Amino acid sequence: MLVKILRRCHLMIAAITAIFLLCICISGALLVYGNELQRALAPSEWRVSPGTQTLRMSELVTRVEQHTGSHIRQIRLQDEPDLAWQVFLNDLTAVNLNPYTGEVIKHYRYSETFYGVIMLFHRWLLYKNDEGELPFKVFINIASLMLIIEILIGLWLWLKPNKPLKRLKVNWKAKPKILLYQLHITLGVFCAVPIILIAFSGMTFHWKDATQAVVKTLTFSDITKVEAPKIEATGPLVSIDEAYQTILDSLEGAKLQRLNFPHNNALMSAQVQLAHEFAPHSMRWVDMNSGQLVKKFNAVDQSAATATWNFRYVFHVGSFGGHVTKILWLIFTLLPVFFLISGGYFYVKRQRKGKNC
Repeated sequence: MLVKILRRCHLMIAAITAIFLLCICISGALLVYGNELQRALAPSEWRVSPGTQTLRMSELVTRVEQHTGSHIRQIRLQDEPDLAWQVFLNDLTAVNLNPYTGEVIKHYRYSETFYGVIMLFHRWLLYKNDEGELPFKVFINIASLMLIIEILIGLWLWLKPNKPLKRLKVNWKAKPKILLYQLHITLGVFCAVPIILIAFSGMTFHWKDATQAVVKTLTFSDITKVEAPKIEATGPLVSIDEAYQTILDSLEGAKLQRLNFPHNNALMSAQVQLAHEFAPHSMRWVDMNSGQLVKKFNAVDQSAATATWNFRYVFHVGSFGGHVTKILWLIFTLLPVFFLISGGYFYVKRQRKGKNC
């Protein structure tokens, strides 16, 4: 009786969430290589000819602000010398900047780029109502949660019969229907854990309190909250070049990834990536009243919960292991589409068989 109920739940969950899961999975697959696709579609807007040395930071800032008429909020540097730096402005636009010449290559809104459109579709299906709310965001998260439940039910149904391990085989010479069924079970079992973790990591960006509670419980530790120092301007600020040099001097082998400019205060901060980090979660803060480093935070020295929480984005997009990981994540992201199609096929076949009996 329980098996029959769970089979029906397995079917109903897939049917109810199918449209949302298709949207999430297909857009997620595009995002795995989203940046590469964007650069391939318009290389002249995202790539530059590498020079021997970048211009002074103050000169780059001046050129961008004169060109756009807006102040800089953040500059994202690049590891690859032939990639343009991304500069985000206070008016919510962005520019691609050639750091060697100071040329503003492209002035745009994030939502107008290929990557931006796919990302916003992936997160909330591009819909925003007149009040600025994102009503579809919650449905995306519910669909992710239902995917996790769906996989857990599938695992239980696989374990319930005798000798489940013997059913983890694929006979490539079998009839198409049998082969499809074997692939449905075998891929579902072997890929269950990574798909569950990818879905859960996606939920962390919207349901932070609930997912943080899960991470804290599983790691038996707490998540460290990083608080920036509060520094107000007390007089003329030091030059951008001086503050920038202070940050460079404080790296201690880390890579500078993002530079955050003062906004209604006298604080310049930098997100840096230490040798054992997968993403720039460590921080440096400079008081522009004096040009001195006032605080630094090394994320690798923190708790297991903090490390897990910081790792969630890199894990979700599969950017932590080179092209091998990206290819695996592309497969994992598209597998739920295969499960939906194959499961639907089995259901239609059973229905037709029942009518013919």
